[in-house]
Amino acid sequence: MSQPVNPDCDVAIVGYGPVGQALAIALAQRGHRVAVVERWPSLYPLPRAVTFDHECARILQSLGVMEALGPLTTTSPLYEWRNATGQVLKSFPGMDAPSISGWPQGTVFSQPDLERVLDARVRSFGEQVQLLQSHEVRQVRQDATSVTLVAHDTRETAAPGVQLRARYLVGCDGAGSFVREAMGSTYEDLGFSADWLVVDLIPKDAALWNRELVQLCDPARPTTNVCGGPGRRRFEFMLLAGETKDEMNNVEAAWRLLDAHGWHAGNATLERHAVYTFRGCVASEWRKGRMLIAGDAAHLMPPFAGQGLCAGLRDTAALAWRLHLVLRGLANDAVFDSYQSERGGHVRRIIDFSIMLGGVICILDPQAAAGRDAFLLGPGKEEEDRFPDTGLATSSSMRPGDDQAGQLTPQGRVQFDGRSGLFDDVVGRGHILLGLDHDPAALLSPAQQAFLDRIGARSVGIGPSMPCTDLDGVYRDWFTQSGVRCALVRPDYYLFGAAEAGELVDALRAAL
Repeated sequence: MSQPVNPDCDVAIVGYGPVGQALAIALAQRGHRVAVVERWPSLYPLPRAVTFDHECARILQSLGVMEALGPLTTTSPLYEWRNATGQVLKSFPGMDAPSISGWPQGTVFSQPDLERVLDARVRSFGEQVQLLQSHEVRQVRQDATSVTLVAHDTRETAAPGVQLRARYLVGCDGAGSFVREAMGSTYEDLGFSADWLVVDLIPKDAALWNRELVQLCDPARPTTNVCGGPGRRRFEFMLLAGETKDEMNNVEAAWRLLDAHGWHAGNATLERHAVYTFRGCVASEWRKGRMLIAGDAAHLMPPFAGQGLCAGLRDTAALAWRLHLVLRGLANDAVFDSYQSERGGHVRRIIDFSIMLGGVICILDPQAAAGRDAFLLGPGKEEEDRFPDTGLATSSSMRPGDDQAGQLTPQGRVQFDGRSGLFDDVVGRGHILLGLDHDPAALLSPAQQAFLDRIGARSVGIGPSMPCTDLDGVYRDWFTQSGVRCALVRPDYYLFGAAEAGELVDALRAAL
């Protein structure tokens, strides 16, 4: 029979993949009681996502898992697009270079490793986070003060459902999200769909493994050939006209396609093969009352920009601080109104970018591919290659009229209170009022300081004569380029606004 579950928690999360795990940790760290419902009995053991970017590394840092995860990751200095003859069409250097977030531009990993590390962190909170695995949510209803779920044991079909009541519910339950459907939200198809066979292998000889990241733009069969984490390689083969999922999703097809790249049963172990339909979709509504969605429940994107998991982790960072303030009575629930407007706009830009990349990569007509190659090797060679602007659209959770609000803020190495390290670890997190060469707290009224104290915000002066020393000049450079001396940074590392300290505090108080 199902074990009894405390029916009263602050937030119930449906889904225990990396997005659900990350949100559970972020809330538990802030002192909230969390319940997680997951239909599978254990963590999924096979690879899926293989990369996260610098911003998501900072989010994982905030969850206290990067030390454990570090040895299970690697970086690569270069990502290349090559044509059928092996010519380099596009080169993207600096993938392992430091970034604005204090971490490499990109990190490569195996998702089961990430999930195990996150799971251990979740379980470190003990009874504060209740895990209800092997349970499927089949009913949900909400009223003015709570959401009630009914979850059924997937191992005992005749067992009565377990009722769980929470103040808020977040669906992190993937593309087929029950929570999204219960909200009445629908997927908007953004016009991209392609079937690809995804294959993960482990070289039998460690000397055969490398960190190479290659996109083969071959009209005969577009192919991705990348590092899948330490000791692993990931291949993705586009299905061609006339090929079916049933025909291609088998061991024989996987080895047949791998053979052209030098891999066979003699030198590698096939870890997984699966046919996926790469799509671009965004949910119409991300919130209905006390129900919200995040991750694949809210959006899907083709993998060509490596941003699928990243988008979900950004959702958790955006949701966690909003939920915390509302649960503590420090903000009203109107703060959720900016969640979809900020994240939805951001994710659509990334999806559109991914679809654009797919349109270049997935050319099957030889003549069109030759034209693409000629352009990229000729007139397009000097075109700048970069991701879309990562800033957020103006919202009610930013200082009004501030054209710098919504930009991602830096993390550098600092010395503070006798410790040296990355700013978030040494100084702390939450809302940060940061002043260059001055203490912004000295410019606040008692009422303004009391407000910051209530929401757990910190005021920090950074500079040679300040309590916080900027070891590498990251913050001085950023302040200088921005043309400001005081900035208010949100807990998700985006800029609330830049102005005089008192103006920023008053604007934040009004926003909440």
